[in-house]
Formats: sequence, C-alpha cells, structure tokens
Amino acid sequence: MEKPSPTEPVVQEPLRAPTEQHQEHEEVPTRSNNDSLPPKKTWRFWAVFPALCVTTFLSALDTSILSTALPTIALDVDAGELYMWITNSYILSSTVVLPLFGQTANIFGRRWMLIISVVIFALGSGMAGGAKNTGLLIAGRTIQGIGGGGINTLVDIVICDLVPLRQRGKYVALIAAVWAVGTVTGPVLGGAFAQYVSWRWVFYINLPLCVASLVLLVLFLRVTHPHNSGTMWHQLRRVDLVGNTILAAAVISILLALTWAGTTYAWSSWRVLVPLILGLGGLFLFYGHQMSRFCAEPSIPLRLFSSGTGMCALWIAFLQSVLLYWVGYFLPVYFQAVRSSTATESGLYVLPITAAIAPFGIITGVIIAMTGKYRVFHFLGYILLTIASGLFSLLDDHSPARDWAGFQILFGAGSGMIFSSTLPPIQASLLESDVATATSTWAFMRSFGCIWGIVVPTTIFNARVQELLYRVSDVTLRAKLANGGAYAMASEGLMRTLRNTPTLMAEVLSVYQDSLRLVWWISIPFGGIGLLLCIPIKQLELTEDLHTEFGLPDATIHREG
Repeated sequence: MEKPSPTEPVVQEPLRAPTEQHQEHEEVPTRSNNDSLPPKKTWRFWAVFPALCVTTFLSALDTSILSTALPTIALDVDAGELYMWITNSYILSSTVVLPLFGQTANIFGRRWMLIISVVIFALGSGMAGGAKNTGLLIAGRTIQGIGGGGINTLVDIVICDLVPLRQRGKYVALIAAVWAVGTVTGPVLGGAFAQYVSWRWVFYINLPLCVASLVLLVLFLRVTHPHNSGTMWHQLRRVDLVGNTILAAAVISILLALTWAGTTYAWSSWRVLVPLILGLGGLFLFYGHQMSRFCAEPSIPLRLFSSGTGMCALWIAFLQSVLLYWVGYFLPVYFQAVRSSTATESGLYVLPITAAIAPFGIITGVIIAMTGKYRVFHFLGYILLTIASGLFSLLDDHSPARDWAGFQILFGAGSGMIFSSTLPPIQASLLESDVATATSTWAFMRSFGCIWGIVVPTTIFNARVQELLYRVSDVTLRAKLANGGAYAMASEGLMRTLRNTPTLMAEVLSVYQDSLRLVWWISIPFGGIGLLLCIPIKQLELTEDLHTEFGLPDATIHREG
C-alpha cells in the first residue's frame, strides 16, 4: 500500500464503515500470497514502539507504586480521613479526561497531545513529591491523573494508527505486558522508597522517567496528522468543553457517592443518594448534549453505540475491568485476614494473576492477527472468569497453594483474552476516522469499571461483616471491625495478634471467611452477564489494510515476506 510523502497532501480511499448485516457471516476475502502478508514494519515503527513502551511503563508504575507507601505518606502529611483521596483523585481525574483526549487527538494530532500529557504528568509528580500538606498532595495527584489519562488512551490510539486492524490486538497486548511489569514493580519500589529513602521519591522517580519518555517521543514520534484550516481559536472551539464538563461533574458525583456509601454513610443516607442520583442524571444530560445541535463535534459520538457489536464489546470490556479490580482488591484481604500473611507477602501471592494476564493477552492478540477471529476469546475468557470467581469462594485458611494460585491463573488467562479481543470488534464496526474516539471510549469504560469494581465488593463485604459481628465475643474488637473497619484491620496484621487467643481468632476468622465467600458469590453473576453479552457480538472482517491520516510519514510501506 502506497503512502504519500510528508510534503504531499494525504489522499485516501473512501472510508466506509462495514455494516453488520453485510458482515455477519462474511469471511475474509481470498487474497494473493503477496497481498495476504501484513505490511512490513519500517525503522520508524520500531523507533516509535520503545517510546510508547517507556511512556506506558511510566503511567503504569504510578498506578501501583503508592499502594505500599500510602500509610507512611498519610501519617507524614497528617491526611486523616482524606487519605483515600490521595488515590481516588488520580483515578477520578484520569477517567474523566479520557474522552477529551480522544477528541483533541483528532483536532491537534497525536504527537503533541501525548507530549503534553507527559509534561502534565511530570508537573503533577513534582508537585506531589514536594507537597507539605494533604491539599497540595491531592492537587498534585489530580494533575498527575490528567497526564496519566492522556498517556493511557493516546498510546493505544497511536498503536491503532501504526498497524492495521487485524494486527492491533497483539501490539495492544504487548503494551499491556509492559503495563503489567510496571504495576508489579510499583509496590516493591514504593515500599523501598518509603522505608529506606523518602516517600517523596515515590513521585520524584517519575521525573527522570518523564525526561527519558519525552526525549524518545520528541525524537521518534513523528506521525502525520491532517492540517486543519482556520485559526487556533477555531480549532479550540471544536473541543466539546460543555460536554466534557458535564461528564466530569457526573463522574465526580458518582465517585463521591460510591466512596461514602456503606462506610462513611449508609446507602440510604441522603448524602449518598443525592450525589448518586445527580451523577446518573448527569450522564443522561451528557448524552442529551451529545445529540443536540449545540454540540458541533461530540467527544463521545452516539454512532459509537449504533452497532450492537460495538456496544456489547464496550460493555464486556467494562465488566472485565469491574471483575479485575474486584478480585485485585479482595484477594489481598483473603491472604492477610484469612492466611495471616503480611502486606508484602500478599502482594507476592497475587502475582499469578498478573503473570497470566500478559502472556495470554499476547497469545490472544497473535492468534487474532493470524486468523482474524475474536469471538471465541470473548466466550472462553468469560467462561474462565466466571468459573474462577466461583472457585475463589472455596478458599479458606487451609487451601493449598495449588488452589489459590491455580484459580488466579484461570482468572488471569480469561482476563488477558478479553482485554486483547474487545477493541477489534469495536473498531471494525466503525469508520477508521473514529479510531481515536472509539479507543478513548473503550479506555473510559474500562477506567469507569475500575471504580465500580472497588466500591461494589467493598459495600458487600462491609455489609456482610456487619451482619456477622455477633459472632465476635470481644466487645472492643467488635467495635473496631464495625462500620468498614474490617477491611483496614486485615492489613494491620489482626490475625497474627490473635494467635494467643485461639477461640477469638476462630470467631474473627469465620466472619472474614463468610464475608469473603459472599463477595465471590456475587461476582459470579457479573461474569454471567458478560458471557450473555458475548452472544450478540458478530464476527466482522479485520482488515490488513491501513487507511489513516495519522500514520507514519514513510513514503512506502512494504509487505513482509
């Protein structure tokens, strides 16, 4: 496939979105041996890809490095009850900006938006590292989240610009493997900095990484983008600021409600119900704005949901993220409260999930690239997720390592399969020009899912503990475990302090085991719903041709072989 030189205008074949009626049973057309080969990757591609990997590692490291250092940080800055917002502010800001970055990437190009994201991330890191009080620390984390959200979605968008649809899964999976390495490395570095150096280096470590990322991006990320006519003011007016403001306010309101529900306030409290209702109403208002004549260029166009295949793929990506965080947050509770493990040990014991996600994600991407088939991985992935969720309910204080490690591998394998196979059908049902908005919406659904994946099981766990506290004979300990205290007590080595009182230890152990069992049981229907949503997804053709205005500026792309 010929591409024009950078000095020539980009001329493309007309882009046409495949209709599901046409492609429902369509097979990939027979090609000649030469045409069937995917485009050979030029030196520019192999120069850009390491830059994307370093940038991804930078963002991934920050999602987990805080976990082991947070108690030290909260104590030093006297965070009090605000400690949770040191984490939540990052999750919140990185989620709400995803649609905005998807839209601005189309208007201003991928290169500068990704560079700006890294600069914003560096600014937030420096601000958080130098913070003298909780307010400045939360503000720095919020700025970090804005940059991190831009990095997360723009890296995927650039990959989709560089490789044809059929090949994208394996490269997205490779980036996911880099992400997994970053998230595994994070807790170790965080704990080491907090214990031996200073917790401020949890944030300062990002600065040299940002410099390395910026050098690679400036030197090698030289992708084209169509030059828009008009002034900068005209281009800025294309950004859906009103819609993104409504969406941000709605997500903030929902997160506030879910953070307070079941812990700070009861679910029936007006302090929970009012922001929850306002947030859900804000989502409807957002989509009303997207359809109105006042929104010239929507940040999440409704055509992204016009295809049953694309819409169901978005929802199964959402549910997979819910379950991933569901398990990721409560397996450590099992190891710390039921198995009397330390926080560091529990971090090591959940490695089988991460170790399985990366290779199974890459294998899935490679098979999709070879065959063009993705539906089988949706079904197989959700079958494994659902089975593993149910098997977690069998774990107790005597379960051997082959059980808890094996169940995690099943879960990680299913999660990796779904991660690598949900983006292709979304993009296959849309125009190539919708790649950026489709990818950012996919990232938004996954990020929004992580919020629900933390809050829903926490509410279930706390409510069940509250029901079972009558089993604990010690009044003082019962009060500490009440009203959400059981989750925090698990990480403080509670069971190890009760070894000299076996009767009381057995009482507390039964509360934790039965509460966790309910958490795992209720995760099963989420997997079942995801499995049902796989049925309407149709097998669309994944083309080997690359039609984009945002690709590499090489004059010619040769085919491999």
